[in-house]
Amino acid sequence: MGAAPVEPIPTRVALAGYVDHRYFGSSLFHELLGAETLSGMIALSVGGRRLDPGERATLDDLAVALSVADPRIWPLKLTRLVASYGGTIAGFAAGQLCLDGDFIGLWPAGVAAANLVELDAARRDGGATDGDVARWLKTKKRLVGYGIPFRELDERLEALRPRLEARGRTAMPYWTSMEALSRVVHAERGLRPNIVVAAAALLLDMGFTPEQAGAIGYFLNVNVFVAHAFEAAGQRAPAMRELPEGSIDYVGAPPRSSPRAR
Repeated sequence: MGAAPVEPIPTRVALAGYVDHRYFGSSLFHELLGAETLSGMIALSVGGRRLDPGERATLDDLAVALSVADPRIWPLKLTRLVASYGGTIAGFAAGQLCLDGDFIGLWPAGVAAANLVELDAARRDGGATDGDVARWLKTKKRLVGYGIPFRELDERLEALRPRLEARGRTAMPYWTSMEALSRVVHAERGLRPNIVVAAAALLLDMGFTPEQAGAIGYFLNVNVFVAHAFEAAGQRAPAMRELPEGSIDYVGAPPRSSPRAR
């Protein structure tokens, strides 16, 4: 008996040519080069469609607002620790692995987006009052995109908001659902929105799915890991890899030696 035929694996991504190449159906050198930004290419890579200039500019602004890169933030600290052995890519990869979940970074924007889709459907079914939102909120124990450690407001969202207002993006459906939810969450749980739920609303209003919103939000933020990985790999600082002896206190049983050693 012959081997079973192998099913082909389809792809929409690319086709290599001789004098030009195709990327999601567009000419790399004649349609994309000189017309797309990096944010636009990320959105195209995930969503499979090109954005209009206003959408690209909005994602560019979001990417800049997300660039809070303090090395004391622990995923970035992990990036620096691993990169301090001299490997930029190893440090970058380590930082990415710790973001594979629904709690840290921008990947959880996908979960926040799914919540907004569910809320939007509930508002259409029952009305658009804060009471409808409050009833929906009772079904959610934990709400991704709300809560800001150590401060009252998320300064990233506050800085981004005027840019969005100028482009008319704060009047769009998912953004208005997010604002309605934020009013109720603050009134009932004392929490304010953070940049994760804002990114989710923005990307939904651009027509992306929740899964695509999480991926695009995540990839728009990798620059902060690149910066720390590259710097730390060049420094190779021993202090990143070991604690000073004076900072270590041992608490436990005294050291033992074997009879043979004695």
